[in-house]
Amino acid sequence: MSLEILQAIASGRPDLALCTVVQVKGSAPRHVGSKMLAGPEGLMAGSVGGGRGEAAALAACVEALATRRPAVLQIEMQGTEAEGPDMVCGGFSRILVEPLSDPAPYRAALDLVATGARALLVKRVETGETAVLGANGQWASGQLEGLDPARALGSLETGHAALIEDAGLFVDPVLPREKLLILGGGHVGRALAAITPGLGFAVTVADERLEFLEPERFPAGVETRLGSFPQIVASYPFDLSTYVVIVTRGHLCDLECARAVIGKPYRYAGLMGSRRKTRLMVEQLLSDGADPARVDALYAPIGQEIGAETPEELAVAIAGELIAVRHGAACLAAQRVARREKRGAP
Repeated sequence: MSLEILQAIASGRPDLALCTVVQVKGSAPRHVGSKMLAGPEGLMAGSVGGGRGEAAALAACVEALATRRPAVLQIEMQGTEAEGPDMVCGGFSRILVEPLSDPAPYRAALDLVATGARALLVKRVETGETAVLGANGQWASGQLEGLDPARALGSLETGHAALIEDAGLFVDPVLPREKLLILGGGHVGRALAAITPGLGFAVTVADERLEFLEPERFPAGVETRLGSFPQIVASYPFDLSTYVVIVTRGHLCDLECARAVIGKPYRYAGLMGSRRKTRLMVEQLLSDGADPARVDALYAPIGQEIGAETPEELAVAIAGELIAVRHGAACLAAQRVARREKRGAP
């Protein structure tokens, strides 16, 4: 759940309805966990796919607010004519539509993420009843029976919402705002910092050179940190919502950063460089005694394979990879194998 929607619900307005995609089969415009918040004035935030499906969800919101009862929609997308009125994605989505009457669970989840902790909203699909489970496995608000703790905490680790069909429960992770630490404020770091705030990241750019951290080089809201890279990494608040991009001025600084980062908790860490450079750096990290599994998890070389060359193109390639990791894109496993083969790693 986005913090924007969570904050709106926690405000306690009694005239809000929430739509959540709880299941998808086949091709669909939005993934499980996608949300739309609506009020008497219509759409307020988010989306469950647009078009006729979203229009049906908005109509269901009006009815849910009138009856104060939740409903489950099934949006079919099995149209066979490109010029016909039906959606033609090829699958279907189940959408839970619920009037919001009790902000307490959402406030509890917001309180947890405000401290940097993770929270899990647990929702009974039939009734919309909602409780909050903390990362420690303890209930922070309410309590629902039938929850498999391993499945629940697994969703917190991956950040992916899931429907537990046999229990009729939907588990929905609420994570602290994703943070992006860009180690290196040169051309690529600057270009990446220009586009990633719009993707929802809280962006920090770090460098050892003051001239590369001048405020006019970055959008408003981008934090800058000056100092040695190991010191910056040591003081940065790493957690499982942290993404790290290493794009410093040279391979020795890159290696220094990789050594500092490799033992930290993070969602993603990537290293820019040629196949030869990244192969040599991987070998050095292994020689240093770094955990092989952690080294293998590095994205090196960094970025999606789109033929990028300019700093701006490279920033797009890197941002695409961040998005793929955020959503657990199925293409990542194959890309990682190809990347290892290209750099000649075992």
